[in-house]
Amino acid sequence: MSAMKINALLIAAVLLTACAALDDEQGRREETAIADFIEVNELASVNSIRTLEQLSSSSASELYIIVSTRREDYLLEYYSRCTKRFDGRVEPDVRQDSRALYPKVDTFRGCRIKALYALEPGQADEIKALGRSVGGDR
Repeated sequence: MSAMKINALLIAAVLLTACAALDDEQGRREETAIADFIEVNELASVNSIRTLEQLSSSSASELYIIVSTRREDYLLEYYSRCTKRFDGRVEPDVRQDSRALYPKVDTFRGCRIKALYALEPGQADEIKALGRSVGGDR
């Protein structure tokens, strides 16, 4: 392999590593902002969400997701970053009860749920805006 090809490969590797580090830092900032939001707004933790109808969801970060029923919004926190949601695979959820979603035992989009928080009207939009304000595009 020529020296020019080796240099090009090294530059590409360095750039990819730098981009990955920036994404990781951005993710940490989003997660910290959302954790602060939970604390400042004293969000109430709930024991379950009734899931009689279809749930919709929107990503807030890799650690948090907003889950909506027809009438209410909830903030769902995973135990760890849930990248399974983004890889295109659909993994069946593990549910204790088909009509409810429980933290600590159930999964949502393939990742185990750590906590569920009830959101007041407008708070889901505030959380989504937090991700955009720290550089996210969710």
